[in-house]
Amino acid sequence: MADKKEVLSLEEIKKQLKNKNEPKEFLKDLIEYEDYKEIKKDIQKELYSLITKKPAVSYNLVYDSLSEGLEPIYFWLLDFMRESAPGGLKLDVWKGPEEFEASVSSGYFGEIGQRASLMQQKAMEYLGAINNVIKSVLNLIYDLKEFEIRLGPYNKLSSKEESGENKRAALHSLKGIWMDQVDARKGRGSINLLVQDLQFVTLRDAFFYAKDAKQIDSIDLNERVKNILRRKIEEFNEWLVYSEKEIRKRYEVERAYLKSQAATLKLYVNWLKPYLIAAQKLKMKSAQAKSLTNPNIVNSFSNMEIEIKLYGKREIPPSAVHKSFEGIEIGRKYYALIEVVMNFRSVPSAISGQGGRHYVHGGRTEITINAFGVDSLELEAVESAELYEDLELIDSYIGTTLAQIQEDIERFTKDQPKEEKKEVKHKKKFSMPFGDVIKGFKEIYDPIKETFGIKKKMGPSFMYKDLEETTKKEAKSTAFILYNVYKKTHGMIAI
Repeated sequence: MADKKEVLSLEEIKKQLKNKNEPKEFLKDLIEYEDYKEIKKDIQKELYSLITKKPAVSYNLVYDSLSEGLEPIYFWLLDFMRESAPGGLKLDVWKGPEEFEASVSSGYFGEIGQRASLMQQKAMEYLGAINNVIKSVLNLIYDLKEFEIRLGPYNKLSSKEESGENKRAALHSLKGIWMDQVDARKGRGSINLLVQDLQFVTLRDAFFYAKDAKQIDSIDLNERVKNILRRKIEEFNEWLVYSEKEIRKRYEVERAYLKSQAATLKLYVNWLKPYLIAAQKLKMKSAQAKSLTNPNIVNSFSNMEIEIKLYGKREIPPSAVHKSFEGIEIGRKYYALIEVVMNFRSVPSAISGQGGRHYVHGGRTEITINAFGVDSLELEAVESAELYEDLELIDSYIGTTLAQIQEDIERFTKDQPKEEKKEVKHKKKFSMPFGDVIKGFKEIYDPIKETFGIKKKMGPSFMYKDLEETTKKEAKSTAFILYNVYKKTHGMIAI
């Protein structure tokens, strides 16, 4: 990896990738490095492209069937991958990027074109709502940060870890706030005006010094000042209790409201995405260079092209390498990942029924099954690939960077961990005559434990290499089963 003292730009990272023997490890190290936080998603995209270019094994299946619809193919693959009953692969399945393109003279494109104005109108409505929610979220974040600052002195006062000097400083800070914001409303009866107009010179210093009525009695002051001071200290102590409760209550209320607004934002974004993506496709994708040269789409024909990706994962535990590794903790989890890419070149046929007008697709089907052995960081790059693209698309419309406020939203909306009280059991101590012998065995065992990676995070160990190879073998086996069973089920020659 590059020297951590030097933070590389994305262009420099791409240049260095060409000279690296293990480019994936290089990128994974950068993802975990704090200074690359701003371009983490770009690094993950590079990692994703490296993974998808080099599958452990790949199977390809192509056939033409104008009589067979596309939906049965898709749902057979989906159900078989995630089916938990005997015969299924029992994978955790999710859908990846989905794209389609229709020739402009086709009835399919014409019918969708009629809905363009409605989709654009809906998209604009949601964009306006999203902008309003983002403004509300930003205001809530600023308020919560201000509440955190205001709660700082209260936290110091109640903390058992703070020193007496820090607690005294926190108390003085709160007394200053009370004098400026609460006591000042009393006009000539406030401490500041009593000192300024009526020459109660010692009142302010005595107020900051005294904590309660008992301490006031020990201060060398005349009785008139002491009477005023007692009243002021009593008022401050009451304000101290109620103000903390009120601020904490408002803090929790605004946290809950921020959580609600963040959920609303996600809901609006999910509602907006199909309209934005559809609007993008209706903005004449054929004007793009790749679409212009796509030989599968002919403008004078009535045809279309669809690409759908399915992903399925299964965690491979250390015990899969050897039974003796069961229970060993490692820094990264490993997964057998199956990618199914379905490319359909279809001739859509319109059918009108009681449920309305719909299209039946039939034509050329190309299915590619790729197998990968990945760890948790590589899997994150695969899972987030589509998410980042959608966020960037939406972000370009709403005029703000969602990623910049995402960290604050997660920090304030995350549930606070509750401290569990542990019962302390007092065990009777007794001396063992072989205690030194056991201690010696422990000293011998500790290095062995480190070698096997027990309770160790991301340490170099032969276990990682073995687990990676086992994961790839499992992925290859799963991909072959999917490929072979599909062929057998659909009446093709299979092993």
